[in-house]
Amino acid sequence: MKTFVAVAVAFLMTGVGASRAADTYRGTFYVAGMGGHFARAQIVIDPTTPEAPITLHALDKIDIGSRQTHPTHDPRIDNIDRNIMFWSTYQQDKSDEYANVAVTHVGKTDLRTGKVLVDKLVDIPSFADQKASLYCASAQSREHFIPIAMSNKGYIDIFNKSDLKMVRRITLEGTEADIGKPYRYYHGTNSPDYKRLLVTINESRSDHGETIGKIHLLELDLEKFTEGKIKVLNKKIATGNGPFVSFRQYYSPDGSMIANSAGNALLLIDAKTLEIIDHEPVGKLNDNHDAIFTPDGRYVIAAMRSKALLPNCEDPNNPKGNEFIMDGRLQLYDVKAKKFIGQAVSVCSTCHQKEQIDEHAVLCGLDAIFN
Repeated sequence: MKTFVAVAVAFLMTGVGASRAADTYRGTFYVAGMGGHFARAQIVIDPTTPEAPITLHALDKIDIGSRQTHPTHDPRIDNIDRNIMFWSTYQQDKSDEYANVAVTHVGKTDLRTGKVLVDKLVDIPSFADQKASLYCASAQSREHFIPIAMSNKGYIDIFNKSDLKMVRRITLEGTEADIGKPYRYYHGTNSPDYKRLLVTINESRSDHGETIGKIHLLELDLEKFTEGKIKVLNKKIATGNGPFVSFRQYYSPDGSMIANSAGNALLLIDAKTLEIIDHEPVGKLNDNHDAIFTPDGRYVIAAMRSKALLPNCEDPNNPKGNEFIMDGRLQLYDVKAKKFIGQAVSVCSTCHQKEQIDEHAVLCGLDAIFN
């Protein structure tokens, strides 16, 4: 495996609306990395072993580029053709070839061969003048791949799945989905029936400034959105304990709930009312950046950025920068019991140790294929 620096996890259901009861879940997880690759992890989940319900059985990777050209947070397996994975890149291409232009990438990969089928350059708009954070989340319709940028002025791009030709770029300012407040970060996803596009927007004290613990949840008509029209179907402001921040999320397979990563917490949300059902803290050493349901909706797998303490750490509750190394881990959440169960499992450290990489691994998005 080639060197990589940071990892983001991704995880999706076998098919839209798939639902089954099971004691054990098996799947292939595609883990997006800031080093320009996707780790491919074979995972088994057995909730009947509460101490360690998630086990990692094999790990390799699929490359899409390099750290300079293709740092990525966002894998999105096609719900129509499960052999195809769409992806977008998180930061500007910093290679010498594009030193004088502001571009990022969208593409698609054949999961059977690991080969990149399409890689498109995408202009970064001039209004996104803070380019440290670009595409992170995404949605899809039957015909479109829809990456969502978390730049200082958020935007959402729509591409044809067939050839990744851009159809249109949409901003929400000046529409009925404009929250009318300073904000930081767009994220979002689609409902399993493709009828709704959920967009989450973190209210902040100033434009792209400090968040204040208010998440604006907006459900838009997805079909109209792909036509360039904004129609709000539902909206709510979620508040919680402390300044939590909405990152990535998924609907349950039946569309009744939303698992929303929120940094210091996991949020379980009623998809009909957009009310918070559970606000579950993840602990001082963890940061939750994505969350997805098992195919039967009984459990959620949360992607954590976890601080692994080093021997020189003096205060385990408040480690300093040189007293930990960031690891990427998955932890299981029981929907009925409304609590995390068992230990988290690392999906980063094995490769980092093998490659002798003494750097942080940073998780973000989730997608997978269940067996």
